[in-house]
Amino acid sequence: MSGPRSETVMIDSDVIINHLRRRAPLSDYLGDLDPLVQYGCSTIVVAEIYAGMRPAEEAATRQLIDSFIHFPVTTEVAEKAAILKREHRGSGLTLALDDCLIAATALIEKATLVTGNAKHYPMVPNKISNPHKSL
Repeated sequence: MSGPRSETVMIDSDVIINHLRRRAPLSDYLGDLDPLVQYGCSTIVVAEIYAGMRPAEEAATRQLIDSFIHFPVTTEVAEKAAILKREHRGSGLTLALDDCLIAATALIEKATLVTGNAKHYPMVPNKISNPHKSL
């Protein structure tokens, strides 16, 4: 039996797409993968990835997505996403509901969110939005 995971890292769709299309490997954002870290993505990200998948990318996409933990949209996540969207309504930022669902999942899971779109997630304090290596 293995010990508890030390950290959870959630990967956003833009980072996965850039990896699959060979624009920037995941390691540019994550460095060396840590066996004690739980890597995953929201089921919203799974839908976004499959919606934009090209036929030639299917095998690699499925292999990568299947290697992640998938965090579902639960009632708790949906309620948190609604609160985030309402709270930012008057800030001048229009946040997409899918981004609010991803952010809510990251906050509830106490995960680090890896995204190239930091402006979509002003409500997530713990994020990696710049690659470690220059692109």
